[in-house]
Amino acid sequence: MTAGRVTYAEIFGVREFRALFASRVLATVGDYVARAALVIAVFADTGSEALMGVTFALTTLPDLIGGPLLAGLADRIPRRAVMVAADLGRAFLLLIMAIPGLPLVALWALLFLIRLLDSPFSSSYLATMSVVLPGRRLVKGSAVTQVVNHVSYTIGYAFGGVIVAITGLSAVLVFNAATFVLSGLAILAGVRARPATAGGGASAPSWLGSFRTATRYIAAHPRLRVIMLFTLPIAACLVSATLAAPYAAQLGQGTAVAGLLMGATPAGIVIGLWLLPLLIPDQRPPHVVVLSALGCLPLMLFAAVPGAVVATVLIVVSGMALYFWIPLTAEFTQTVPDDMRGQAVGLLTTTMRVTQGVAILMFGFAAQHATSSTVIAASGAIGTALAIGLSLAWVRTSGSARTS
Repeated sequence: MTAGRVTYAEIFGVREFRALFASRVLATVGDYVARAALVIAVFADTGSEALMGVTFALTTLPDLIGGPLLAGLADRIPRRAVMVAADLGRAFLLLIMAIPGLPLVALWALLFLIRLLDSPFSSSYLATMSVVLPGRRLVKGSAVTQVVNHVSYTIGYAFGGVIVAITGLSAVLVFNAATFVLSGLAILAGVRARPATAGGGASAPSWLGSFRTATRYIAAHPRLRVIMLFTLPIAACLVSATLAAPYAAQLGQGTAVAGLLMGATPAGIVIGLWLLPLLIPDQRPPHVVVLSALGCLPLMLFAAVPGAVVATVLIVVSGMALYFWIPLTAEFTQTVPDDMRGQAVGLLTTTMRVTQGVAILMFGFAAQHATSSTVIAASGAIGTALAIGLSLAWVRTSGSARTS
């Protein structure tokens, strides 16, 4: 595993990974289609952008609570049981949501609970992946899993409106419930049962105890702290997607160009996840350093107000370079002890969500007082400076943590 190139045949030859991957494909595709359909259906029924915004926020905000409070379940309870229970729980709640005529407040409450269950599932999933695919295999497995996530995101938000118009919201929600049931069955059939890593009985940590323990462990290891801070330049890179519509308007273009610019980031990420593992099979530190700097560097060229085609290419290149996050995540996951790995992964995910939300708010506010091109270029400059500084710090701490 430490010599030569890790191939897709090698990771898909692992039975447990095949089950985990099938689970991810089933659940993610159905989930993103349902998210988009629900947001669009709420707007179609109410005609309110504000209510639509609340619905969209409820597809992401529960992660901020679930990460610190529920991710630790992946350590205190057997991870396969957590994943299966989360899948079946989400399926049950979706079937309730599918009942016609439910008031909007009830839909919001159910949606909040569904999204809340995503945190323990994701933490258990990633922690199990680190055991099933040890060493550099985890990088390859994480990359192919992220391809599924971003393709599902693109498909879901591109076709969610069309699907809900043809079938209706209830049918979409029932379909999503079915994908969660199949996901749980795939895990139950293909993933080996393992005991809880944090122990049980009197030695089991409390809810807040596991949070404190993981937080203190990360704080005590400089390399892990640096990896968590890499979420800052990533958030700066993703600002271009947020300001896609205003930038298209600045160019005098309409919604078609706005959609093209908005889709450039996920397209670049998918291309990077597919292409860069072929070109960079071993992910050495220089590769991480160069790619992290390239993540935001192309956005600085927006200061010249490039046309739609050039702007799209720049955003795609930026998205491709974000591949550097895959080996960093793998290192983070495998460095943290297994008995607190689920909680630590949940904290990393929450940090990513928070930094992206803060960046969107900050640069969105700035865009009301400056042109979109200027704000995007500024986000590129800030992100590049952060990435270079963090890369140097990451290299300096190379001896403070080892990948398992």
